[in-house]
Amino acid sequence: MRTIPAIALAVALCLPLAAGSQIAAADEMPGRQYADVGDYRVAYREWGQEGDPAVMLIHGIPLNSVLFSKVGPLLADQGYHVFAPGQLGLSYTDGPMDADHSLKGQAEIMTAFANQVMPGPYILFGHDLGGGIAQIMVTDPELKDHNAVRKIVIGNSAVLDMWPVPEANAAIAKAKSDEAEDIFNEENVRDIVRNFASAGLLNPDETLTDEILNDLYGNYAENASTRRHFIEYLKAMDHRLTLEASPQMVMWNKPAMLLWGIHDPFQPPYVSGVALARIMPHATWEYLDASHFYPLERPQEVVDAFVRWDRE
Repeated sequence: MRTIPAIALAVALCLPLAAGSQIAAADEMPGRQYADVGDYRVAYREWGQEGDPAVMLIHGIPLNSVLFSKVGPLLADQGYHVFAPGQLGLSYTDGPMDADHSLKGQAEIMTAFANQVMPGPYILFGHDLGGGIAQIMVTDPELKDHNAVRKIVIGNSAVLDMWPVPEANAAIAKAKSDEAEDIFNEENVRDIVRNFASAGLLNPDETLTDEILNDLYGNYAENASTRRHFIEYLKAMDHRLTLEASPQMVMWNKPAMLLWGIHDPFQPPYVSGVALARIMPHATWEYLDASHFYPLERPQEVVDAFVRWDRE
């Protein structure tokens, strides 16, 4: 792991610069809890103690809060109160089928969840499409004044129009077909989730344990409505929202960290990472010897980087 300013990263890569519930013990993988937030039943995990600094962790596609099942307890050990809510369409979170499944709609749910469930100002950590949601939460005119985000971490994120990636585009085309519900049956969804997750890991056979896979598959297997939400999520994936949000991150004047796995096949640091670094030259840059889903494979390194940055 290395730490360099965002400006130095661009130079190093020879690119031009541009302008209230039961809390789990820290050594447990807690089960899901649920909060009724407006029209939604938001599934989330929680680690740590009340009164400790609050952190929100937002996952991306195709995982749910299990992405942070190793990072959460380690952050709790370091004195943080951690919340990992699930997105509608990717997790055990439920809501109306005609809901806005786009990143803007997800940002609205995350904002409402934070205001209802989480205590006071918090640090926001968005990974993958969760990073796109985080950008929208702090830049969208309808949302930014309703969020108590005091610091932000963005990791291997959707940036500008540099997504969806080819793996997702193939699934989006199927979701928009007339046979979508037949295509996204129980078994096919399992394969989609496993193959996508495996492609973003250095050692998928070691990392995707039965416990993690069962957590990922469970709701898809048990609920046809969850599979329909997943279809709507795929259909709503549109980079126009981050084309608007990402440039506005130049106005973020609070502490920020960009945390990237350098072996990421989906959002490489020298593409999306540098693009965001150009927009946010004031941000701290951390990179890990890891692939895309590094919270599962490099949890201690993630927590070390987070704590060091937060306590500087």
